[in-house]
Amino acid sequence: MENITSKRVVAMDSTERFSGRSQQYVKYRPSYSDEVIHHLLQVVGIASSDLVADVGAGTGIFAEKLLEQHIQMIAVEPNDDMRSALIEYLQSYLTVNTKGEQQLTVSSGSAEQTELVSDSVNHIICAQSFHWFDAELTRAEFKRILKQGGQVVLLWNQRDIGASAFMKDYDDFFLKYGKGYEEVKHKHISLPSLKPFYGGHEPQFASYQYSQQFDLEGLFGRIQSSSFSLQKEDTRYGGYIEDIKQLFSNHEQNGVVHMLYRTDIYWGEML
Repeated sequence: MENITSKRVVAMDSTERFSGRSQQYVKYRPSYSDEVIHHLLQVVGIASSDLVADVGAGTGIFAEKLLEQHIQMIAVEPNDDMRSALIEYLQSYLTVNTKGEQQLTVSSGSAEQTELVSDSVNHIICAQSFHWFDAELTRAEFKRILKQGGQVVLLWNQRDIGASAFMKDYDDFFLKYGKGYEEVKHKHISLPSLKPFYGGHEPQFASYQYSQQFDLEGLFGRIQSSSFSLQKEDTRYGGYIEDIKQLFSNHEQNGVVHMLYRTDIYWGEML
């Protein structure tokens, strides 16, 4: 499974890459469109009676969308900072209702060791997270916790680099400053590359468009939510800030730039 990052491609532990970035993540990362959620419910077949594990749940941006559909969920997030933000962000779903039911539970496990009970979940979703996992260990763990017939959904808000000049220059900015960025860009993910993870069969695939718009402050926040962004102690930080300002100046229209995405969805059973 070398082609789906069965080995870590970045030296630092991927569970710690987002430490200290949770507030920017909550505020500036893209959500998921109604069309995507409709697809998961109507095409993939996630039902209100299902228990869904959101693995690599981050701050809960995706989990919230299914919780709004009254789906019972387990959020699995190993990073302490991100998990704390998730608990704060989704606090209302952690409260036990008058029927003694709790719609959301939270685990500090990882994709490779979720800490969930065997044969316990109907479906698993990895939203914007699978590329950080050890695919071989994750496959074994997912097969352990999935009920028979359960499906694994992998989805990404993939920046649509070819959609505009701004998107191309934004990608070039991260190629210049993002440590390890080239190695883990989502272009590694494709139907053929995922075949080993799904037991030798290509998963099903669908894609939807999505967008955000940012003023200069918002663009800076969006960049700082990335695991590849620089911090103030970096010797290149001054030039990095100037390049962000120049990137915005080159492409803003009416005081905003438009971040364009494709939400790519892969799903199938773990054969």
